[in-house]
Amino acid sequence: MAIVVLGLVVASCGGTDDKENTAGSTTTVATTTTVATTTTVAPTTMVAPSSSSTAPSVSSTSRAPAPSSAPTTTAAARPADPVVARFESAGTRFEVTEVARNLDTVWALAWDPAGSLWYTERGGRLTRLGDRPQSVPGVEESGEAGLMGLEIDGRGRRFLMYTGDADNRIVRLEADGSQRVLVSGIAKAVIHDGGRLRFGPDGMLYASTGDAAQPPLAQDPNSLNGKVLLIDPERGSPTVFSRGHRNIQGLCFAPDGRFLATEHGPDRGDEVNVVTRGFDGGWPDAVGNGIRNYTPTIALAGCDVYSAALIPAWRGSMLFATLKGRDLHRLTFRPDGSVASDEVLLDGVFGRLRDVRTGPDGAVYLATSNRDGRGSPEDNDDRILRVAPAR
Repeated sequence: MAIVVLGLVVASCGGTDDKENTAGSTTTVATTTTVATTTTVAPTTMVAPSSSSTAPSVSSTSRAPAPSSAPTTTAAARPADPVVARFESAGTRFEVTEVARNLDTVWALAWDPAGSLWYTERGGRLTRLGDRPQSVPGVEESGEAGLMGLEIDGRGRRFLMYTGDADNRIVRLEADGSQRVLVSGIAKAVIHDGGRLRFGPDGMLYASTGDAAQPPLAQDPNSLNGKVLLIDPERGSPTVFSRGHRNIQGLCFAPDGRFLATEHGPDRGDEVNVVTRGFDGGWPDAVGNGIRNYTPTIALAGCDVYSAALIPAWRGSMLFATLKGRDLHRLTFRPDGSVASDEVLLDGVFGRLRDVRTGPDGAVYLATSNRDGRGSPEDNDDRILRVAPAR
């Protein structure tokens, strides 16, 4: 597989906690699923990009010093934007361009009905690309906790999951700037806060909650922790959709309605699961029982199932970012739903990756997470990147 190298040395990560932890130079994959083909793409490298408008400086607490320059964004990836990496996958040549830089622990990406990109930063900032950041009242960042999930419905309403002074909660932002609390009382901790939000094809909001470092909560029917919650976006009224989860970091739906999740194991058994109503992930009694499992762990994060027309070779593939693994995975499936192949892309090139989403233009967008206290941030971190076929 041809790789074009543009020039950079990528540093190793650092950290000591049990999941979003350090990565070595290589990661071995173990699985209970027989994989037909596994392709590893060698790391590509990058050149220094440029960008346009500025926003207020980023503040940082309890992690690496904030960037010296202010957050900078471009309204969209334009033909004039510099290419920061190139790679090949499934017979298609790709280019990676920079959409935003000098951010701080980007956690979630989402688009509104007008096609504008929004993103959260864990310290409490919500931003529409090209605008000045908004501070979300009530967010308290500590360890892995803070401002996390973001989703936007067809009416442009924004839904957030964040850590407050007493709990993790899910809110809807109202037109007047107030918050309508849909779910509260989710136990918080410095690790295992879950945090991912996704709308399903049924119009309902789905949320992942971690076990808050208390494993028995995942099986406790009286606890909202260690679950996937099904939430009415109008009233809240959460119900437990699935249980037995340690720390789901990615939720995504395939066009046929299949519901997929990425989950952190302890020292083994990271999982990709198919989640159904009443599903029990088995935690804390079992790990590594997904349709695809990883030992040593790679800390799977945000996911998306590619269904756009821009990249025909990727249609139907599950894409997911990794933190410890520092790469993007592309899973393909057999007709029976089992995993057929696992392609590793951009291995180590941009460091820790937190989220991946398909944009309305059909390109794939990635969020880095190198300023989260466990990465080795480069001068322009954190960044939002755009992956598209080469022009």
